Amino acid sequence: MTPLVEVPAAEGAPTPAGCTEQLRNIIMTTRDLPAMPVVAAKVLELSSDPNTSAQKLQQVIADDQAMTARILKIANSAMYSCSRKIKTLTEAIVMLGFNSIRSLVVTSAARNLYNTNSSRTGLKERLLWEHSIGTAFACRILAQEHAPSLTEEAFLAGLMHDIGKLVLNQKVPREFDEIVQVVYNENKVFHTTEKEILGFDHTHVGALLVNKWKLSPVLEEAIRHHHDPLALSPDNTLLALLVLANKLCHKMSIGFLEDPDADLVGCPANRILNLPAEAFEHAAAMVKETLESEMEIFV
Repeated sequence: MTPLVEVPAAEGAPTPAGCTEQLRNIIMTTRDLPAMPVVAAKVLELSSDPNTSAQKLQQVIADDQAMTARILKIANSAMYSCSRKIKTLTEAIVMLGFNSIRSLVVTSAARNLYNTNSSRTGLKERLLWEHSIGTAFACRILAQEHAPSLTEEAFLAGLMHDIGKLVLNQKVPREFDEIVQVVYNENKVFHTTEKEILGFDHTHVGALLVNKWKLSPVLEEAIRHHHDPLALSPDNTLLALLVLANKLCHKMSIGFLEDPDADLVGCPANRILNLPAEAFEHAAAMVKETLESEMEIFV
């Protein structure tokens, strides 16, 4: 199998304990995590205020032309299935609502993190983004059918669940390349490989970023625990949805990991939601169709 990345021999590399301490100093400090873009942060603040008007939101978003264009593209995608074409930001805000606009703004902000325009942007980043978008679609579809009130939060959970991997790729590229090589060539699990090499994993980093971006505590908790089966609970539907959506994308080979034999119906997360096989078959078909027809909208 052709390596995804070339990892140079680690001459004089620190010991695992020393490396862990070094990386904790880099990753675990809030100031070292990517900041939410100013416009996006302002939109999130306004959208959480019940007294905010659609006009006020429109004025803030319009300051970022790239974000405006992306929001209008996504608003007109099949994901929202609007009855007529949305031509202006104000229409998008009125027709979709503040929660949906919040999702679109975070999507735009997250996409910018993957689009670094550097020599390091390539196959790794594309696979990470495709898996994130695929999981966001899957999570949203499952929520629409089985927990409608969580639809937008589920989309964000899927979108952001692996954002910690991107931060690691940017902040400690040498170590992340090593992790990718092990995962890709030995078919090992990402979060366990990260713990072996770094002493912590992408869920810690992702939860910190979500906290820094002032997204919801429920979202932060779901991202922090999406690889922890002991955290699953009937009281946390969002986490169960995220775990199932993530597994569905692994089953569909969307991203780095391939697990075609994954048991979705009988897994611990589905003991909470009790979704039938048909629900996963429907979600898989919808995700496949959406990725094939509309992926370019999110790129």
